[in-house]
Amino acid sequence: MNNTAAPSLWNLPANPVFQRYAVSLLRPVRLTFYMVACQLLTGFIWAVTVLVYLRLQDLDRINLDFSTHEFKTFFDSNKQLAFLNGWLAVLIVQGLLVILKGTFSVATGVAREGNEGMMEGMDLTPMSPSRKAMGQLLGLPLLENLLAVSLIPWAILSAVFGGLSLVMMGKVYLVFATSALFHHSIGLVAGTLIRQKILAGTLSQISVLMLHLILPSCGSMGVGIISHFGMKSAILAIIARETSSFESNFEKLGSSLASSTVEFFGWEFGVAGYHWLITASSLAILLWILLRRWHDRESLLLGKIGTTLAAGWILIFTCGELIPRLTHLSSAMTYGFGIVMGILNLIFISLLIPSMPRRLTARKEPWWGDGREALPWVFGISLMSISAWLLLIHSARENDVSNSPPFDAGTYLYLACSIFIPSITWYSLVLWQGWQKALRIGFIFGVLPLMVAIIGLLVYASPDGWPKWLLAMSGLVMPGLAFTDRLLPKLGNDFNVSYPLIISASLHAVAAIYMFYSAHRMLRSR
Repeated sequence: MNNTAAPSLWNLPANPVFQRYAVSLLRPVRLTFYMVACQLLTGFIWAVTVLVYLRLQDLDRINLDFSTHEFKTFFDSNKQLAFLNGWLAVLIVQGLLVILKGTFSVATGVAREGNEGMMEGMDLTPMSPSRKAMGQLLGLPLLENLLAVSLIPWAILSAVFGGLSLVMMGKVYLVFATSALFHHSIGLVAGTLIRQKILAGTLSQISVLMLHLILPSCGSMGVGIISHFGMKSAILAIIARETSSFESNFEKLGSSLASSTVEFFGWEFGVAGYHWLITASSLAILLWILLRRWHDRESLLLGKIGTTLAAGWILIFTCGELIPRLTHLSSAMTYGFGIVMGILNLIFISLLIPSMPRRLTARKEPWWGDGREALPWVFGISLMSISAWLLLIHSARENDVSNSPPFDAGTYLYLACSIFIPSITWYSLVLWQGWQKALRIGFIFGVLPLMVAIIGLLVYASPDGWPKWLLAMSGLVMPGLAFTDRLLPKLGNDFNVSYPLIISASLHAVAAIYMFYSAHRMLRSR
């Protein structure tokens, strides 16, 4: 019997998953209606945007008459920015279609198919996981993508009438396409993990809004890597580089951000290239999650090796962007970075913890398997997080930012334990009780004391009282308190947390040991 070779991964017309979505989504009557409606609406928005810009310049004294020399002179001097505004309006419509609506369609479509049992049916097909993921990634948002592509003629009209560079537009649409794939992957992961259709779609849309409206402001606070997930700064950077009149006329829209570069350790990158690098690598991480889940529905999201590589990627990019900016940052940033490192470390470790059924079959897996003991990996990732924080503190001291006392071996150990001990405690708790009980216990003993302590610190005039003991009990802020105790002596005299912190760390360590051995005793009993 002859075996027919499987079609190429990129041969979408031969992909059964993509074919099914194309047939159901691209029905002629429906597609024609949406095409006509989008063209009419976008054409109206494009024309109004161009005319409003021209009217705001000097058209109150100039008639809109192409036959007059006065209008021709005025039009030639303002046409570039007028049609640039028109193209940006078209780009916003395309973004709403592809990134906002398309991501929602992906998330809800995958969640619906999971509830209807179609995902299990696709598991029985001989298709590779990569072809299944590609069929869903490009098939579910097919209608929105086609509608966005159909609007490109309006961009071409802007280029023709406004003298805009087609090379510039090509670069912008490359950033746009990469960002669209990244957001569609977010929707695909959300729909795969969350079987409730509305919840998955809502979370995917919230992530889109956060990445484009909220997280970009984090760049001004020093958290640079997450501020580059939104494509606004990258698009503005490309336009400012290619359009001479953009920067002087669009200062209020962020031209200073668009014309800047990103310092990464000792190198400088353009904003657009840096955004593309971060988005493309994040897209690769999400696709790796999808491929693993298609191969094994009960697998860890990234696996032990994948989680370690992803953690290293995040830490390298974060430190690479923060360290060159230390001369512009304060001690509060280094303090906050320690807390962020502690929380990130808890997230990394959470991705390593196998379920009980997977642990029971761990003997059949290699040493990096999902069900094998993750404690060595927890040590490794925690050491990476600790090293990143200490590197930042050391660089801050060299730039005279923290004005801290001598940095001896005891301080190294003190700060390292503030990240390591809560991480081991959380790992042991989830290993012992499972995710649902661990989240409830973590809220009661980690989040609730922190909330009460913050209220107490705001109510009492002197912070040196019972609120600091509750604050120290929470492992979430333990790295920040350790930094305050050892490296901010002026604050430490009024807010001495040495004893509460040592007692809290000791209780966490004892609890971690008890829960770890209880979890392994439970495993042996099964």
